[in-house]
Amino acid sequence: MARYRVHPLMVGEAHVPAVLDVFWSLTPVSGKLAVPILAFLIEGGPEPILVDTGMRSPQRAMEIHRLGPHRETPEWTLEAQLAGHDLRPGDIATVILTHMHYDHAGGCQKLPNARFVLQRRELEAAAAPIGPRHLQIGSRDMFFDRKDVAAIVDELWDRVELIEGDKRLLPGIDCVLYENSHTPGSQCVYVDTADGVVGLVGDMVRKVDLNVDQGIPPGIFYDLEAMLRAMADIRDRADLVYPGHDPSIAPVALDQRPSQ
Repeated sequence: MARYRVHPLMVGEAHVPAVLDVFWSLTPVSGKLAVPILAFLIEGGPEPILVDTGMRSPQRAMEIHRLGPHRETPEWTLEAQLAGHDLRPGDIATVILTHMHYDHAGGCQKLPNARFVLQRRELEAAAAPIGPRHLQIGSRDMFFDRKDVAAIVDELWDRVELIEGDKRLLPGIDCVLYENSHTPGSQCVYVDTADGVVGLVGDMVRKVDLNVDQGIPPGIFYDLEAMLRAMADIRDRADLVYPGHDPSIAPVALDQRPSQ
């Protein structure tokens, strides 16, 4: 069985409320933190695989979803980050989406030859999210971006592979569904590496010490009991947990002091 290598790719930055790290916002920490927007490159197998693709644009994140400051630099584009590993977007054969929020599924159209693997339940939720019509942040679409959904169901549809539940994509690479956790169809990708099993967990985990080690769910979830069970399962399966916004694994250092 192949032993893979996992490389975090820095594809953007967002300023988000610190309370997102802890369920029901039960934390004395206030203010906003700069967090990376990460994708992950998996190498060492028969084909290069990408987990998540970053956001469509900082402007869209701020204007459509009414979120705080987001930014992207020329060095943080998906193209530049792949080039750092001697790859071009056309070299990526498979993209696995942990979920379809704007900052994880916004770069799919940059990858001309990839198949896109996601949970059917996630696509259903992204296409017709249940949420209040009037929200100060997140928009009516609950952090899903309709342009990302449109790309998946139209332009990219012939290259989309919808899965239902757990699936082994390749020996040593498993997708595991955690229904009604961070999103209705969030999945984690477990990768066998020389350092142990790496869990690429999207936004199921924001901080490993809080969410995994202590079992305290992060702030956004659909069902508390489902999220608690997911935290326990991630802890059992993964030797290393790589969240999608963890500064400790980002290729660059970010200022993590809360802004007032």
